Amino acid sequence: MHNYSPNYSGQYVGEQGFLSSLEVMDLLYRIVSSKSVFGEEYECGMLLAEIARSEGLVVEIQPIADRRDNILITLGADSYRSSRHGLLFHGHYDTVPALDMPDAFDVGIRDGFLRGRGAVDQKGGLTAALAALIAMKRSGRKLKRSICLAAVVDEESEHRGSYTLAREGIRADYAIVTEPTNLSKVEFGCRGSAPLQIMVEGRTAHAGSAAEGINAIEKALPVLERLFDLEFLPLDLGELGEVRGSLCVSIMEAGTGYNNVPHQAVIWMDRRTVPGEDTAFALAEVQSVLDQVKKEDPGFSARVRVARPDWSWPPIIERGLNPTLTPADTELFSVLEKAAAKCGMGKPSKAFANCYYDMDFLVNDLGIPTLVYGPGDGRLNHSAREAVAVDDVCRAAELFCHVSGALCL
Repeated sequence: MHNYSPNYSGQYVGEQGFLSSLEVMDLLYRIVSSKSVFGEEYECGMLLAEIARSEGLVVEIQPIADRRDNILITLGADSYRSSRHGLLFHGHYDTVPALDMPDAFDVGIRDGFLRGRGAVDQKGGLTAALAALIAMKRSGRKLKRSICLAAVVDEESEHRGSYTLAREGIRADYAIVTEPTNLSKVEFGCRGSAPLQIMVEGRTAHAGSAAEGINAIEKALPVLERLFDLEFLPLDLGELGEVRGSLCVSIMEAGTGYNNVPHQAVIWMDRRTVPGEDTAFALAEVQSVLDQVKKEDPGFSARVRVARPDWSWPPIIERGLNPTLTPADTELFSVLEKAAAKCGMGKPSKAFANCYYDMDFLVNDLGIPTLVYGPGDGRLNHSAREAVAVDDVCRAAELFCHVSGALCL
């Protein structure tokens, strides 16, 4: 930790602010050091609650599953339920496993960057939002509108945290999802994700008498060819640019043994959807492919359904993950743009994300105009090089204070 020398100071965060850069660094270090791979978030959630309570913020625990909780932190109201907030910050504190990142949970700071699993995805943005609430609280300024931070679990898997947040209800004029955008762009929407599985049927036989069976891999070949040939037309989103759907055949499973004709072939796909599409649309699209193959081969048998290898929770399978779009002329962007100028930062660009964000639940289920903006380079998500600049977390915290002030003071 001693390798960090603060290089940022603002009105709220920094040497002259209500929260020092060193305190922000300490918050970030503690939160990233608290291992919280999805399914094992409890200790980190309790840490977030402890930090917030120690600063006089209102903390509420929203149970999601056994030892898995959303942490709701509120400033300016006695409960996250008791008022319509002027601003809602949203972030997730679960992370992916270490994967190929060596010493992923041995957190360290070097050359101004804090390295560790979750530093970018998504604890840098979460720390910045928490730091902003602490700085606003310490300022003693009376709020006209409340501010809330929803720290959720399970974003990296079945999205139970945001699902429950939406089902139990929270009201706000605007929301910022603090996922990484390098503090250089603001994302107004994201593509959805429809996880699909095709099961192609065959019939088992001995490999030495292969003609007696039906090889499911062979039957799957025309399906794969048609899937790879699918074309997705661009959708014009005006100043946000063009976006198009996509389909990735990501896993294929078949066969029970070297000397057996495979009786089934399973194809797993990630169909990314754009505004105007949904899971039902994607299902119908793939079913049309299967119908074409069936027309050419009457003996062909296959079915498609919504399925993902890491999903077993019925509500999310039924709901799906939907594309999301906040209008490009939302007032929140103007407020954020002015806050960036106050922080000495360049004008952020407008963008639409190819990935998926939990902003889906805020916009589509709760009707809250939502933008995505936060510290860190999203290209480092889940990678072996995951690290975030501490100064950028400080900058984000300062900017979040100015946005909060504009909307809530």
